[in-house]
Amino acid sequence: MENNFYEELGLKKNATSSEIKSSYRSLVKQHHPDAGGKKERFLAIQNAWETLSDPIKKKQYDNNFFSSSSSSDSLNENWEEKFNAKKYNSSIKDKEVEIWIKEIYTPINRLISQIIKPLKNEIKELSADPYDDKLMENFCIYISLSQNKIEKVEKIYKKKIVPNSISALGLDLYHCFSQVKDALSEFDRYTHGYVDNYLFDGKEMIKEAKRIQSRMSTEKKNKNF
Repeated sequence: MENNFYEELGLKKNATSSEIKSSYRSLVKQHHPDAGGKKERFLAIQNAWETLSDPIKKKQYDNNFFSSSSSSDSLNENWEEKFNAKKYNSSIKDKEVEIWIKEIYTPINRLISQIIKPLKNEIKELSADPYDDKLMENFCIYISLSQNKIEKVEKIYKKKIVPNSISALGLDLYHCFSQVKDALSEFDRYTHGYVDNYLFDGKEMIKEAKRIQSRMSTEKKNKNF
């Protein structure tokens, strides 16, 4: 049976949009991996929120889930029909993974790389004279363009729910672009006051994003995605 997104968020099926948002925010803080939460639980909360926060997805989910949960399977269903249905469902799940990799993972990973790869050179050029207006302007342009790309990343990520079979990859992808987003915020703070700690923290976050990106690439190859 499909996961009950309302139960994931501790809600009743007639929960209002404000109740859904409030419960989601509370659970995210409680179960975020950075706060010691488990990846699987955090991802389940994200999946539930992505559907229930979107009016169109929510309506479709409600129609499908509650209609199926109210009916029972026939006890006399032929075993061969069950077997074929299982194969069919497995094929659908494989297709879902293929589509998610193509439409979500690949474009997001590409955008992340477009942000990370030029960073070393951008910082190198700025370090020649951080107080030079032209050099600082160029660095600010890099930050602005990169933040626009992160906005695209977040929109892409919300388009499709991560298939359960690759939930770990989906969570890694989320953490990867979150690290990049936070790093860009640190770089932006640096440009306002030249506090080196912001620059250092931002570079450390980018290093972590690169480690996650490398891990995702290895997992993707090992599982032939």
